[in-house]
Amino acid sequence: MRKLLLVFSIGLLFIIPLALITALALALEDHPRIDRQVILTPEHIGRAKQIVDAHRYWVHPGMLVAARVTPADADLAVNYLARRLGKGSAQVTFADRNAIIRLSLPTSATPFFGRYLNLEASLVETDSLPQLRSMQIGKLPLPDMLTDILVLQLVHWLRRSPEYRAGLDAVKRVKVSRNQLSIVYRWADDFSHEMRASIIDERERERLLRYQTLLAANSKQNKAVSLAEVLSPLMRVAANHLPNGDALAENRAVILVVTFHVLGVSPEGILPAMAATWPRPAPQEITVDGRGDLAKHFMVSAAIAAYADTALSDAIGLYKEIEDSRHGSGFSFNDIAADRAGTKFGEKAVASSTSARELQRRFLSGLEDADLMPAWSDLPEFMSEVEFKQRFGGIDAPAYRRMMEKIEQRVAALPVLQYSNSPDVAVQLE
Repeated sequence: MRKLLLVFSIGLLFIIPLALITALALALEDHPRIDRQVILTPEHIGRAKQIVDAHRYWVHPGMLVAARVTPADADLAVNYLARRLGKGSAQVTFADRNAIIRLSLPTSATPFFGRYLNLEASLVETDSLPQLRSMQIGKLPLPDMLTDILVLQLVHWLRRSPEYRAGLDAVKRVKVSRNQLSIVYRWADDFSHEMRASIIDERERERLLRYQTLLAANSKQNKAVSLAEVLSPLMRVAANHLPNGDALAENRAVILVVTFHVLGVSPEGILPAMAATWPRPAPQEITVDGRGDLAKHFMVSAAIAAYADTALSDAIGLYKEIEDSRHGSGFSFNDIAADRAGTKFGEKAVASSTSARELQRRFLSGLEDADLMPAWSDLPEFMSEVEFKQRFGGIDAPAYRRMMEKIEQRVAALPVLQYSNSPDVAVQLE
């Protein structure tokens, strides 16, 4: 009997690792099954804004409402999230009462297994939330019972976060058809406050408070001031928190605080409880080359790039200009130049530790608006939609592309975006 148990135990020692190796070999593949670019257009941003606005202005706590999304927009959103969060690609195809999800994510390269995790599953409509069925990872099919267990564990993990818990509690049903995805939810009174507060962790709150306090101390009542003058002391303090600090996180905090100040809004919007007691800077008009609109374009694009990604920032900036050409001040290439300069600034601020430190070093010797914003006075502005199309033919026409190439060249040459060979240094605060 003892010999039989010994043989069985030795067998398990070989069978379990062999089963795991086989599962990995089946699950991981050499090539992605889905490989798609994320292409965001002003039309996509416009439709997203319409959905948000429609619910923001008339939905009240306790109401049961439905958000309706086209299959194309839902597919784009899923692909965007896959690219943004996992550097992968995704695709969703819709039918009546079910959808097929395909996802490809890169994994750490190994000498023995494939480099991509390819997942395919059916999302089946129920009377509440959809259920995953027929899941397959690479060449490895998963029984529905195992899929249910994995989903339950995932939901349990997500519910630890206030923002995900609030979202899961709010959503009551998801209806799927060939032509529409309907998300039925009930808006809770504390839903938005809980989500916004959970986005910012304690360390990030400390950083934001640090730069908010410094900004308040530096501001002067009713004084117009250049953006470079506002950014410089905060970036010098960010550099002083090296080498032990997180350069990317410091830069993000500076950008967010300055963006709030430029827009004239309070951090209470994302920290409703804590930021109410923070010091407030005096109201100021922040300008770039004497223009407040350029400062707003620059900082909003920088914040989007620092906290999201470049594609989203570019699409939102272009959407704003197209809307202005229809209803506002008109299409302005100088606003586009400010958008692109801000996007590149935000991108460099968080691209890597080296890039983040280099950006901080650029502020040590002092910068002016001309170091942040390219030459713009010769760029066409205040064009109506009709004039814009007459002169440039639309956003896909050669004349428009030539103008954008000129702007990109000017932005690329900005001193703040250049790299130097100077060593890392820290600022000694007075």
